[in-house]
Amino acid sequence: MNSDFSLLEALVPDVLKILRQRYLVLEQISLNAPVGRRSVAQRLGLSERNVRTETDYLKKSGLIEIKSFGMVLTEKGEKTLQDAAPLIDRLFNAGETEVKLAQKLGIDRTIIVPGNADLQDRVFQEMGEALSSALDLLLPLGPTIVTVLGGLALANSAKYLSSALGNNRQLEFVPGRGALGENALTQSNTIVQEMAIKTNGTYKTLYLPEQVSDTAYKSLIREASIADVLQDISQSDAVIHGIGLAQEMAKRRGYDSIKLSELREKNAVTECFGCFFDDKGEIVDRITQVGLQFENLKKIPHIFAFACGSKKAEAIKAYMPNAPRQTWLITDEGASDMILKGN
Repeated sequence: MNSDFSLLEALVPDVLKILRQRYLVLEQISLNAPVGRRSVAQRLGLSERNVRTETDYLKKSGLIEIKSFGMVLTEKGEKTLQDAAPLIDRLFNAGETEVKLAQKLGIDRTIIVPGNADLQDRVFQEMGEALSSALDLLLPLGPTIVTVLGGLALANSAKYLSSALGNNRQLEFVPGRGALGENALTQSNTIVQEMAIKTNGTYKTLYLPEQVSDTAYKSLIREASIADVLQDISQSDAVIHGIGLAQEMAKRRGYDSIKLSELREKNAVTECFGCFFDDKGEIVDRITQVGLQFENLKKIPHIFAFACGSKKAEAIKAYMPNAPRQTWLITDEGASDMILKGN
């Protein structure tokens, strides 16, 4: 971003966010006209109230017309959209390497920070700041629910979220799963507290074993306190999750030597949401867990996969064939270079 826009952002902190949001609303109306507010809101992951505010402004500015059958751009609106495209591209769009990585993985966007987390701890600060900026760009204003799953990278980066993320938002962070019962620092219960503190938000906890039997699961989800958290998870505006190494995550979940050997025979490479994926992206094993279910992920407007370090490259590649298209991967050069150099 050039110095003029850096100065503008310092003086009017929300100006770039508003600029991008109005551009995206205009773009959706242009692509789908005639279109209603609800459809635009669903496509952008915004509240209808937010879209109403923006479209009222666009109408007053002579950029759109609101008719009984839907919204359409005026001639002035079409020209404004066309003229704004290069500016939006320069300010917000990904670099060439990020575009290549997103295309290779089949997702909307990747953000690549400098360095390799396997060798440099400073990468976690860069990752945290990148996550904070991405959340600020995409999350709706007003009441906002963010579901968080644990992991070492996210635990190391959570403290770098900006307090500005809470401006004009009532953020609530909820854990996407129960505790693993091993390292409290990397559990989602701990991370949501850290994120809430940094952004002046609130949080809820899910204090129960992550891995349970089918019978226990059916019983637990009827408990009032657990059902309350699960309800919030189902209404999330965004999910932030890590991408684990299969053997490492299986050991943390108490797999014995026989089950670990079976995972190796099945070529399990990675684990996400209680599912173990092989090198072709197929699910080869699964545990019953309380929290966000893999099948429900596609319903979430914004998804952030958070993984870094060259040792995570194969895990990222194995999971991404299953990632919803709206996923943004936040990673580092260590992982991205390995992925792009591979077949």
